[in-house]
Amino acid sequence: MNIPSLLFTRYSLPSTHYRSPQKRIISRRTDLLWRLGALAALWIIVLGRGCLFRPRSTFPGAHFNRGTNAAWLGVEWVSRPHTAAEIQELSAALTQQQITTLYVYTSYYKPEGTFNPTYGYAKEFVTALKNVAPDLSVQMWIGLPLQTMNLHSKSVRREVVEFCADLVQEARFDGLHVDPEPVEDGNTAVLALLDELREALGPDKTLSIAGRRIWPLFPTVHWPIIGKWSWGAPYYQKIARRVDEIAVMVYDSALPMPAMYRQWTKFQVIALSRTLVYSDVRLFIGVPTSEEVSRTHDPQAENMRSGLQGVIAGLNDWATWTQTITGVAIYPYWETDAAEWAIYQELWLGNK
Repeated sequence: MNIPSLLFTRYSLPSTHYRSPQKRIISRRTDLLWRLGALAALWIIVLGRGCLFRPRSTFPGAHFNRGTNAAWLGVEWVSRPHTAAEIQELSAALTQQQITTLYVYTSYYKPEGTFNPTYGYAKEFVTALKNVAPDLSVQMWIGLPLQTMNLHSKSVRREVVEFCADLVQEARFDGLHVDPEPVEDGNTAVLALLDELREALGPDKTLSIAGRRIWPLFPTVHWPIIGKWSWGAPYYQKIARRVDEIAVMVYDSALPMPAMYRQWTKFQVIALSRTLVYSDVRLFIGVPTSEEVSRTHDPQAENMRSGLQGVIAGLNDWATWTQTITGVAIYPYWETDAAEWAIYQELWLGNK
């Protein structure tokens, strides 16, 4: 064998093993795509199992309804007089709707440091309503816009506490419902206010709060950015230790579709029930009927039907501690029409 032939025989590769640089690049890309596809498929399986294909029962809403529900009532009931017939009509409607807790909007803290005087007929209203519905819990609902007030100031908190304690006693409310907004996760000023309100109100009056949404994904973890928008489990537990009731505003989610909002509400119910399972707090899940359109609320997505369907789906989930949920809370009562109450009667009370 001559030298050129020897060199060729020794150093050349069979044609079947040769790959051009271009083919090697294509092969690497294909391999990468396969790996990414496998990873995506794994995530779909995990998310599907975690979010969609979960062990659940199929009970209707009436199975979970205890007949202990709540509603946010408008300021018009305490800002102007009402006839006995109007009070009787309201009482009858609340009884039919199985609403046993009422948050009556009474006033809010104004930027100049005073409370809006919209409660001139509060005592007359509470007295008249309790005469025909003695078992109804009628609570004074106070708005606290934290963008315009410094709740970290002891003097501001003192003003709030004194006003609330005095008016609750004077108007004979059964308790106080505070609605501070917005409250970031871990806000210590709100905790301090609740401690001070509890002391001022005494043990015989109910103290409740409008709670923010909980972050359902790893709620025990503190998320710095998400904490501006929702509460974590540790903060919810601190709140629960200071109040008798929490009505959770799970709406204003900014979700554009009913199916998405149903899933959101479902996981709110699951996370809240597990977070507060060892608490004695009464827990209401807010259901929206507002017609207002905003960047965070679309009535086509967030409404009585999608809200109740989400609550029922959450209660049917096997991970939910159903005994933690006291009932639902309708917001706002004054915008809820006959068609929406019919949906409520069908889905939640089981009356078709």
